[in-house]
Amino acid sequence: MENKKREVREGDDDDEMKMEKFYSLLRSFRHARDVRRRELELEQHQSNRKRMKAKPEVSFEFQDFTADIHFRKPPLVFPNPIPCDTSKDNQGKNKNEQQQDHGLDLQLAL
Repeated sequence: MENKKREVREGDDDDEMKMEKFYSLLRSFRHARDVRRRELELEQHQSNRKRMKAKPEVSFEFQDFTADIHFRKPPLVFPNPIPCDTSKDNQGKNKNEQQQDHGLDLQLAL
């Protein structure tokens, strides 16, 4: 009986050592991750500072906005897809005109 108890105790000690090793590995990975994250944040902060210093100051004058604009081509004009006159009286007339324009009766009859 004592041999079995000793074997169980030795097995527990071995398991505890394995667990300690595992947790120490986890701690070291987390520490390495945190160190690398801080390094990256510091690099990014420094690069942002360099960009801010390198940007020339832009100032606008009133003359910048008063210059005449010359287009190379005339702007495209598209017809309005929705007629401006949408009164109820004209809607019935518009439908009839549209049907006459197309020459087709598109209403379904049962």
